This record gives sequence, C-alpha cells and structure tokens, in this order.
Amino acid sequence: ATCPSMAPPYDAVLWDMDGVLIDVSGSYRRAIQETAAAYIGKPVDVATVQRFKDMGGYNNDWKLTAAIISEAGVVTPYEEVVTAFQARYKGADYDGLISKEPPIIDGAKTLGALAQAGLQLALVTGRPDDEARWSLKRFGWDGFFPVVVAMEAQEGKGKPDPFPLTKALGLLPRPVEPARAAYIGDTGDDMIAARAAGMRAIGVVPPYLDFEAHAATLRAAGAHEVLRHPDEVVAAVLGDAGAAAGAPAAGGPPEWVARLLPEAAEG
Repeated sequence: ATCPSMAPPYDAVLWDMDGVLIDVSGSYRRAIQETAAAYIGKPVDVATVQRFKDMGGYNNDWKLTAAIISEAGVVTPYEEVVTAFQARYKGADYDGLISKEPPIIDGAKTLGALAQAGLQLALVTGRPDDEARWSLKRFGWDGFFPVVVAMEAQEGKGKPDPFPLTKALGLLPRPVEPARAAYIGDTGDDMIAARAAGMRAIGVVPPYLDFEAHAATLRAAGAHEVLRHPDEVVAAVLGDAGAAAGAPAAGGPPEWVARLLPEAAEG
C-alpha cells in the first residue's frame, strides 16, 4: 500500500496537443505561413505567426491565418481561408503536413508513467476532433486519453475560456476537483484558461521557440511553473511520489519511469 505522504498531489493531468505533445513548426505553423502568403502575395515569417499567438485569442489557427491576411489589407471570405489551409495541412486524406508531424513527448514513458501512477488523462485541444484523434492513434497514444475535448466539443468557447478544461474534467471516469488537476500548455491562452478553471497552470516551451523569452510570456499569463520539455511533467505533477522513486536523470527520463515501463525503455 502507498503511504499517504507518498500520494501524488494531483489526480488528473489535462494536455494541450500542439507545441506540447507534437511539434507543429513544420505543419500547422507552416500551413499558416503558406496560406496567408498565397493571399497576401509575399512571405509571412515565423515572427508574425508568434506575434499573433502571443497576442492571445488566436488558439484557432484558421482564425489566426485570416487575421494575418486581414492585417495586410486583403479581404477574403473566412470559409475560403479554411479550405485553403486544410488543403495544405490535412490534405486529401491525412496525407498533408499533418502526416509529417514529429512527436515532442516520449509518450510511452511519460504518459505511461502518469497512468501507472493512477492519474487520469484528458486531451483539450483546439484541433478539429478528427485530426486530434487521428494523431493520437498515429503515435499510439489514444489509449492514454479516455477523454478528448476538441474544437467541436467546445461550443464556441475555446481557450482562454476555461470551458473546455472544465468540461474535460467533468467527463473523466472518476470525479476530480479542479485544484487536484493540472493543465499542460504552450501558450498564454492555455495558462489563462487553466488559472480560470482553478487548475495548476504548467507551461511548456516548444523546442522551436526561445526558452527564456517564451517562458516570460507564459509566466506573465499566469503559469505556476514553466518546463523546458513535456517529459518533465512527470516530476512536476507527481511531486514527492516521483522524487522519492528517483529524480530525473540529466539527458534521459527518470529512472523510476523506466522501471515502471521496462518494455517502453527498449523502444
């Protein structure tokens, strides 16, 4: 039996997908740049995309793309922008940029360790539901997420509104109080939503952004803490339970994670 003092401080961990689980620098962000550039008639740089992301209110990349186009003084129907974006990102049948996205997280070890510790997991993402579930299955992570609250389930109230996080918490098999849950995200809107939902706001800086600069943005939006990599979430949310079993080793996952999932350590 586990000693009460060794119990994890959290019962649930909710995850964002883009920039946390998956590297979207060459997919969603590239689709934004290419789609906007096609209408504007000149290249759109990475800094422009990040400027809108940091501005807040642009968790939806279709909306962000339309905003870049509008800022340039070009008038285009929103539905047309969405269609052009999807042609690049999703392709005809998941053969677009979505098929080339690399993972950031070591899912088998990190998600597996949290599940082994008894924590419930949920995905809260601005992606359309079919794209979110397709990517979870592609990486073999779908079994870790009994709850997925994607774009269609958010009733027009996406982050920074806390609605999708609160909804996900209510859909978990076992009841969890907000104070016993953490949300892992990579944008200011993620941190604002987590705070508003009463959860711990844990920021992760994607590998394609400067750590210090983006960490400051996340902290300004209310992050309780900021991590350099999503695999560090295990130690962050398991607290003493994780630390007592073995602190994270530099350059690799915590030793106790490898012991929990020895088969995962081979792959």
